[in-house]
Amino acid sequence: MKIEGFKNSLEETLIKEKLLEQKFNQISKFRMVSFIAMSLLLLFAFFENEILVGLLGIIVLFVFLKSVYHHNLVNDERKYVKSKKTVLKSYIGRFSNDWQKFEESGNEFLNEESAQAIDLDLFGKSSLYQYICVAHTTRGKNILSEYLCNLNPVKSIIIKRQNAVKELSEKKDFLIHIQTLSNLLEENDKQNNYIETFIKYGESRTKKPNTYIHLLTWVLPFLSFCFIAFSIVGKMNYLWAVGCSLIQLLLALLGRDDNSKILTLMFQFNKNIKAYQEVFIALEKEKFQSELLKEIQSYVLENEGASNSINKLSVIGEFANMRYNQMFYIVIASLFMWDYQCVESFDRWKNIYGSQIRNWIESIGQFEALISLSVLCSVKENYNFPIITEDEIIKVKKIVHPLIEEKKAVANNFEMSNKTCIITGSNMSGKTTFLRSIGVNLMLAYAGGPVCAEYFETGCMKLFTSMRIQDDVSKEISTFYAEILRIKSMVLYSLEKKPMIVLIDEIFKGTNSADRIIGAREIIRKLSEQWILSIVSTHDFELCDLEYDKLINVTNYHFSEYYLDDNIYFDYTMKDGRCVTTNAKYLLRMAGLLDDL
Repeated sequence: MKIEGFKNSLEETLIKEKLLEQKFNQISKFRMVSFIAMSLLLLFAFFENEILVGLLGIIVLFVFLKSVYHHNLVNDERKYVKSKKTVLKSYIGRFSNDWQKFEESGNEFLNEESAQAIDLDLFGKSSLYQYICVAHTTRGKNILSEYLCNLNPVKSIIIKRQNAVKELSEKKDFLIHIQTLSNLLEENDKQNNYIETFIKYGESRTKKPNTYIHLLTWVLPFLSFCFIAFSIVGKMNYLWAVGCSLIQLLLALLGRDDNSKILTLMFQFNKNIKAYQEVFIALEKEKFQSELLKEIQSYVLENEGASNSINKLSVIGEFANMRYNQMFYIVIASLFMWDYQCVESFDRWKNIYGSQIRNWIESIGQFEALISLSVLCSVKENYNFPIITEDEIIKVKKIVHPLIEEKKAVANNFEMSNKTCIITGSNMSGKTTFLRSIGVNLMLAYAGGPVCAEYFETGCMKLFTSMRIQDDVSKEISTFYAEILRIKSMVLYSLEKKPMIVLIDEIFKGTNSADRIIGAREIIRKLSEQWILSIVSTHDFELCDLEYDKLINVTNYHFSEYYLDDNIYFDYTMKDGRCVTTNAKYLLRMAGLLDDL
């Protein structure tokens, strides 16, 4: 069982986390002791004029600084292990219904125009997106949503993505590593919308600095130190040094707003810069074979490589961050024209690397989306990569819905080409689940990911659905009329004679039976063309008679229930032919709403 591998990894990670916690606490205590010892030794040496004690204090100072360095290293490792623990727990949660508690549901991608997304639970609570998404950057989430909404599939693009997802699915350690690192980006990326602003600033043209300000940025600090040196040796009045410092402080105050706009962008990005750098290092080092992964990797390998470029920015960022210590800022602003120096350094970096930032962020997003598509390979036993053909066909073996627990899911076989399938069946027998199983696996196939089936073959067709129909009071549209509009879009598209597949659940359920049957017959005839695959579920057995209509190609299938000891059971298995049983009265009685049959 795949779950055992994740549980074993989690157990190892928990042990490592505990050891790191102990090590972190030990270094914390040692650091505190060394700081106190250093302070006491230096103070004693200062007041008692003891040179040897002073030297010992300096040695302890270096020990203290070394402990601070190791403390930070252990803290970084501690954060990584905690992040990895979160990633492993999320995978384990996908083997049960715990995944439905995942915070990231993709609800922001739901809209009224995306009928397929609503009908097939692509986004929102308890959705496919919530189940597979491992993206933590905004760009990664957006790309994944675009992949899952691929309503105009292209074979070459699908196969290109398939190859990338297949390769990634075999790199288990790499996948966990990237997810662990990107998970460290999440908090800041969710709370701030600075990334796009930072990218746009990097792509914008750098304004030529004011010649006088540029000159003063270098001349004033030089003069300050000259005046200070001459004051110390008694060659000049110290007021010259004070005056020069006051001029720098005044310029810092006058330029504070403009400089802050630029440096705040870098400060926000710098909060996540270490995590970004680690992600880029991982992407740069990994060896890939598939065309798409190599293409994405080329973004981060360009010129010096994203990690080296980001490292240079981090150095500038560390200097810029010093301005947020008010007391220290007064000193550096009065001596070094600090803000102006930082802005010029940032602009020099931007002129070299700014145009590449979007590609760097895009590369992370692309990897996150592709890794999300590979999730099914890690948590499902019954999965496969679909065969994409040039024909309008669907041929599946042992297909199940990816959101149903694998041990509970009932698999079905199905095959159709150039025909219409009418599915009848009693309530709760599995008609709707089957339609959604076909639809959601098609969307996975078109996204370039694996599907939950032993075998899956399909052509590239535009998918239309009519399942969850809602009225719109504000537009005075009833449920029935909303369904009419939905089906009208199918009929209009069919006039273009392009490959399409139609999934309609309980056709025209919002009106009386007589009108429903008449309307449904007409629509089924219109959607029974050589370039259309139509699957229609219904409770109206009369529609099954369309199989005798020689002008269209209709096949009947059904789901049914069975009874044992006065109890109702469902096998959720699709069978040939029309349904001959009903169970509405039984279900009403079971709910206590009907006294007898």
